[in-house]
Amino acid sequence: MAKLLALSLSLCFLLFSGCFAIREHQPHQKQQPQQNECQLEQLNALEPDNRIESEGGIIETWNPNNRQFRCAGVALSRCTLQRNSLRRPFYSNAPQEIFIQQGSGYFGMVFPGCPETFEEPQESEQRESRRIRESEQGESRRIRESEQGEGRRFRDSHQKVNRFREGDLIAVPTGTVFWMYNDQDTPVIAVSLIDTGSFQNQLDEMPRRFYLAGNQEQEFLQYQQQQVRGRGEQRRGREQQENEGGNIFSGFKRDFLEDALNVNRHIVDRLQGRNEDEEKGAIVKVRGGLSFVTPPERQSRHQGGSIIEEDEDEEDEWRRPHHQKSRRGEEEERPCRRGQKCERSNGLEETICTARLRQNIGSSSSPDIYNPEAGRIKTVTSFDLPALRWLRLSAEHGTLHRNAMFVPHYNLNANSAIYALRGRARLQVVNCNGNTVFDGELEAGRVLIVPQNFAVAAKSMSDRFQYVSFKTNDNAAIARLAGTQSTLSGVPMDVLAATYNMDRNEARQLKNNNLYKFLVPPRESERRAAA
Repeated sequence: MAKLLALSLSLCFLLFSGCFAIREHQPHQKQQPQQNECQLEQLNALEPDNRIESEGGIIETWNPNNRQFRCAGVALSRCTLQRNSLRRPFYSNAPQEIFIQQGSGYFGMVFPGCPETFEEPQESEQRESRRIRESEQGESRRIRESEQGEGRRFRDSHQKVNRFREGDLIAVPTGTVFWMYNDQDTPVIAVSLIDTGSFQNQLDEMPRRFYLAGNQEQEFLQYQQQQVRGRGEQRRGREQQENEGGNIFSGFKRDFLEDALNVNRHIVDRLQGRNEDEEKGAIVKVRGGLSFVTPPERQSRHQGGSIIEEDEDEEDEWRRPHHQKSRRGEEEERPCRRGQKCERSNGLEETICTARLRQNIGSSSSPDIYNPEAGRIKTVTSFDLPALRWLRLSAEHGTLHRNAMFVPHYNLNANSAIYALRGRARLQVVNCNGNTVFDGELEAGRVLIVPQNFAVAAKSMSDRFQYVSFKTNDNAAIARLAGTQSTLSGVPMDVLAATYNMDRNEARQLKNNNLYKFLVPPRESERRAAA
């Protein structure tokens, strides 16, 4: 009996060890959609269906319960920030890619355990002038007097602050606190894709925002409540509705926070958003602008009426308002010159604290695919931006001239969400049954989900159609179905003739008539009609 018990325990131990080993060796496995979730017979170009207004801007969201989004395992939102507006710090349950459609400003992320590497000098005239301005305000005066009474002078330090501009793609890891601020007159428009199907999301596939401040409405909460009510769980839905509007500190008791932070109850009430005007929302106006430590300006050159940074792979520094501080840190890395030994980042030496998290793909002077008569394509993968390796995401930015097209192709290893930035184009998508699941226009502000292996082609109907495509693989690959180096051109001529029941001459035309790889210029008749 004792031997049987010992044998049973050994088998249990082996089984559990095997389970843990399987989980350990499959860390990058994505959550799979439910069975038949992607048996889509019709796709739609979708507009946001929820709009939340805040004091300093608006947040719009698409319904993540839509079958197309569930198939792709993603959620989408769009944020608009007015001048001197701050999107309050938050973190999410899944990795994100944020594309800056319009505007420029600052953003920051707070990585747990990383040091505050941006700090003020010991003596700063700007610091003293700000202290004088703050002394004119009642609450700031009390803080200043308290500091002087204790005989201490505090210097601000914080984690890295980055500059963003139009066309930037920002990688935001799971659970990382993120904030952004618009210091310019032009409103900032940021489109965010959340990869809810990521292996890093250990909750369900409903996107969640965890705010660190405020008393605002959670932008995805209503969809969660609809889903819960749809399951008949009315009681839980009512409980969630009662809890709507708090931040991550709101649920703690005051005495816990007083002891944890060593602050008084008045500060705790501010932290929890008690008695705050709900109209402020997730985006707040900053009276007089923000002041934080930022590096000095970098040199830039003008080309063709646009600003080109000296090194696109480094963080761009733009002109700052006069009230913002600057501090010259270590000597900036100079660009590599021919004949010089120069070390470049390959991602291996990057750590979470110093990783590059932004790359511009909108106004790049070095597109990956370019045809002066058709347009340009710029992609960013984990080879270009190593941080995307953590997120398992990538992106593509494209511009098509009128009547130009990109050829039918499919994503080998990723779903994609094609978001139209400006103009309009006609898109066609075909599923595995050979059925047209979408044949229509994609206009600015709408998104179209294209599942993995579904074939897609587009033709511009505007002078300039621009889009950004978010992809759920950090090294997404495509297979072209037309043009040079395509699937058809790789098949022997006789095999094509036999496959499609045509003669060799027709097979030859099928293989060789399209001399373009991906971007196809308009036909001569279309050019004459446009002229």
